[in-house]
Amino acid sequence: MRSLVLPLATLALVLSLAAGSVNAHSMVTSSTPADGATVGESPERIAVALSAPMRIVSVTLRAEDGTDYAVSAMAGRSASDRLVVEPPNLPAGDYTLESRGLSGDGHTLSAALSFTVSER
Repeated sequence: MRSLVLPLATLALVLSLAAGSVNAHSMVTSSTPADGATVGESPERIAVALSAPMRIVSVTLRAEDGTDYAVSAMAGRSASDRLVVEPPNLPAGDYTLESRGLSGDGHTLSAALSFTVSER
């Protein structure tokens, strides 16, 4: 019986650490515009609700042709459960907003959403 205690304790520790990592990486709970949405004009703001506070390290808004648009998190580098950016006036096309950051416990996190601005 004693020979099973250490392997079982080790297995329990590994499983609990793995479960914590999985939970820490589920990020986007909702967004405006919604992921995959088509909007009739360039959004004034892009807002992403996150499942856990994240200290944003980088934000990228990229068009399908590879053009990057300058955006930054309105909360700065403070931990927040909401990412808001104000993009420039975007022409018609497909866009992806990607963010990277750190959770309160130091895990590296990322969030992404895509949307389309249709031609008027």
